[in-house]
Amino acid sequence: MSRIRVLLADDHEIVRDGMVSLLRREPSIEVVAEASDGEAALRAIEERSPDVAVLDIGMPRMTGIEVARKARDLGLRTAIVLVSVHKERDFVQAGFEAGIAAYVLKESTTRELLDAVLAAAAGEVFLSRGIGEAVADLLAHEAGAPGPDRLTSRERDIVRLVAEGLASKEIAAQLGIGIGTVHWYRATVMAKLGVRGVAGLVKYAIKHQLATLDD
Repeated sequence: MSRIRVLLADDHEIVRDGMVSLLRREPSIEVVAEASDGEAALRAIEERSPDVAVLDIGMPRMTGIEVARKARDLGLRTAIVLVSVHKERDFVQAGFEAGIAAYVLKESTTRELLDAVLAAAAGEVFLSRGIGEAVADLLAHEAGAPGPDRLTSRERDIVRLVAEGLASKEIAAQLGIGIGTVHWYRATVMAKLGVRGVAGLVKYAIKHQLATLDD
């Protein structure tokens, strides 16, 4: 089985070295390139075509969000994991709308970074637990038990289509929205409902009759 090819970009060498060391301990991951600024990261994505790029949000010459947006606009297939100190919803939303697959806090555990890379490589969306709590707090006006009535009609569509096994690209095509917007909806739905990953969304959808299991 081929390993997941990863680019890691951070302008702080000590931080970058630490993350590289962490990722290289995972047998299923191969770090194929490093970059210290956004322009170099985008160039490496274009030239090396890694499966996943782990990008610091605050790099010189181009931010991680800008790199993600440009990679998306160029039609590059690399999944983006954004690493940030920011928990604010504006940063998280901007990242997902730029097309990222995962948003990880720098204060997160090493396991979360590994989980984010593995999820992104599998075409899934990943949100740090701390971010999920922050987004949920910002959606506090939706307070109450996490029933389907807490979800907008578009969010219910997203949950149903995920439960039916559609990938983000297929959901985007069916609903006529961008893949980054699909990622953002998936992230906010997971935060609202307190679930993690596709399995959690599928269980929720079946429990609340938003989707059914085929015979």
